[in-house]
Amino acid sequence: MSYYRNFKIVLGNPLWRIYLQWAYKTGIQDLEKLRVKPNFSKKDFTALLCGVGNENTADEFIKFILERNEKAKIIIIDIGNEQIEAVKKLVATEYPNINIVVKQTDVLKLGAYLGKSSIDWIETDGFLEYFDPDRLGELLSIWKTILAKNGFITFRDFITEGFFGKTIDTIKMGIAKIWLGVTLHPHDKNEFLNMLESFGFRYFEASSCFPTYRRYLLINR
Repeated sequence: MSYYRNFKIVLGNPLWRIYLQWAYKTGIQDLEKLRVKPNFSKKDFTALLCGVGNENTADEFIKFILERNEKAKIIIIDIGNEQIEAVKKLVATEYPNINIVVKQTDVLKLGAYLGKSSIDWIETDGFLEYFDPDRLGELLSIWKTILAKNGFITFRDFITEGFFGKTIDTIKMGIAKIWLGVTLHPHDKNEFLNMLESFGFRYFEASSCFPTYRRYLLINR
């Protein structure tokens, strides 16, 4: 089963680009809530996109960063070969002279690839549900390690709260298993927030474009 081809009906829709433009802009604006000012002009500013999905997501992420720092380093990863090959083709065609690394890898192996405090911005979308609680803890630990002193993490994801949230989870997990061939793991809101605090993150939380789909901003304490 091809995740890339099956999910293209969503990620290939023009509305997806509009959503991403809103998500990236809003995520940066959220930094004001924690009284943090991003330093996009930093000489060696480095951004990491975890789980690219397809080339449209990569294109919007690259454009957003280059508008703020033409010399930034951009790292894009995904575990899927089709996604990565599509992004490599995009980069070779549209951004041949930009410092962009595209790598097929498991995000839980990033600790061996990226140095401590080496990433200024980590971004992802709908990514955390692919991890059960133990693996989610591993992911947060890695993010904590590679995040720079004044760095930040932005993401949107389904977080379970109440009966409505659990109902959405049940429907969503069934669709994902049949349509995409993937297993999703729901995350209880209270348990998730406790986990963020246990790893020493300060966070800002707010609503997103969809019911139970929350947006988050994380920074190191």
